[in-house]
Amino acid sequence: MKRNTIAAAFILAGTILVGSLSGCMPSNASNVTKSNAVAANAATSGQPKLSPAQRAQKRDELRKQVEAVLTPEQVKQLDAKIKGGEKMRKALNELNLSADQKNQVKGILKAAYPRAQNGQSGAKAK
Repeated sequence: MKRNTIAAAFILAGTILVGSLSGCMPSNASNVTKSNAVAANAATSGQPKLSPAQRAQKRDELRKQVEAVLTPEQVKQLDAKIKGGEKMRKALNELNLSADQKNQVKGILKAAYPRAQNGQSGAKAK
């Protein structure tokens, strides 16, 4: 009788150990769910994937729209900053824009990149 009790205790302890170890390990199901959610989000974002040439064309059009709001001196400063390797948003933040210019540029960028304004990216939500 004592052997059966000891054997049952070992089996029970082994089952608890194995169960607790598997509870600590990440399951593959959560990884699949995350990748499916990312794929579904990309598919339903409303913005089709663009080729590099199309992205370059979109950037050029956006830049022309922004430059139309700026003064000639600001356009020169923006060109110099972009040619120096800065990103457009950072370069725009460093220009001395009036409140009206800031609102116009913000509207242009929001229309061009509506998803970036929804708080999904901290750096782009400025």
